[in-house]
Amino acid sequence: MGTTVTTNLALIKPDSNESIKANMPTFPGWAVQNGLNCDKLDSLFRHTSTHTWTPTWTADTTNPTLGAGGFTDGKYIRLYPRLVIGYFRLFTGVAGFAAGSGLYGFSLPVAPDPALLTMNDSFILGRGYIHDNDAAATSTASVLIYRIADNTLVFRGHAGDYWRNTSPMTLSQSDRASGYFIYPTVAP
Repeated sequence: MGTTVTTNLALIKPDSNESIKANMPTFPGWAVQNGLNCDKLDSLFRHTSTHTWTPTWTADTTNPTLGAGGFTDGKYIRLYPRLVIGYFRLFTGVAGFAAGSGLYGFSLPVAPDPALLTMNDSFILGRGYIHDNDAAATSTASVLIYRIADNTLVFRGHAGDYWRNTSPMTLSQSDRASGYFIYPTVAP
């Protein structure tokens, strides 16, 4: 059975040389077949679950301390059986914020598939953004990389440098970061 995608509705319809009528007992009709196809596709996404988690924000020398009102939070969807799509954000807070020192990293909500851990020393999982509240010109978009050695999600800037307490800018009060990722995991 051939199909054509309509230009105005983006729906699948039978080609002009095909019958849409039932021809029992071998063909129940195009409408029945289309319904079965849609149910099959829908079943792939019907078994999702949504979750929240609090990412752990660390640095490899001295861990940062969130200030008043500061937070890290994240949400992710688990598409069964093996795909995780997520989002996280960070607000450094105000009074009491301490930047720490070294390479910044975040924890993931679910461990990546062990088959990925045999690749090089890291791999890309998504994109991120670091916002400098004091000067928008030093805000930057980044690639999110999972570092296998320390089980950490890190930001890597356009110039190839990693996000540290002094790069791409000196982190201070009311700065923000966010990112999204997608990766395979083991079946639950």
